Amino acid sequence: MPTDKPKSIQSASGINPVSGRDPELQGPFERLADELQAHLNHGAKLIDCPHCRYHAAVEEQGFAPIYFSHCLLCRTKVRFVRMRCACGTLNAYDGAQHQQCVTCSTPFTYTDVVKQNEPKVCGEESPDHYEGAQALCHICCKSHNTVFEFDEQWLCLDCLEEHRSPGRCETCETVQTGDLEDSFEKGCMLCGGRITWD
Repeated sequence: MPTDKPKSIQSASGINPVSGRDPELQGPFERLADELQAHLNHGAKLIDCPHCRYHAAVEEQGFAPIYFSHCLLCRTKVRFVRMRCACGTLNAYDGAQHQQCVTCSTPFTYTDVVKQNEPKVCGEESPDHYEGAQALCHICCKSHNTVFEFDEQWLCLDCLEEHRSPGRCETCETVQTGDLEDSFEKGCMLCGGRITWD
């Protein structure tokens, strides 16, 4: 005899693996209804919080392609880039915690983020020139280039920090963000500069 399927399946952690929501937040979410409606009445845009997955985060736009969200339920603040997965789900990509589709778990690569968010293409250079990162980021200090140009703004797709135009170290000639004014003497994030030659 067939039995009815349960309306929600919970993992050992208490998180519903289908929705990614913690059922313990359902009550507080329902009590937020009036506050959420007040935000909507004042023109705010509400989205699903990238952290708790409840439709309780206020979204604000930064410079393209950056967005910010502040969840009124779990109080989490997220800086993110919008990504639409091939499965149709709209996601928040932040380079660290949120790097894959919340529905089908497809990971997003830097190239995916760049292609969807249309970086600036200058002059006669082909669009594929911008598929590779342009510089190292002095904040997250990865060993590979993570900084891309988006409409005259420079953005690290690993830590989502904004940067001024990158420079070139006067000692090792590595292209990177950060202050390189004294790089001939003091070096950069990859080298010790001329002081190490003596």
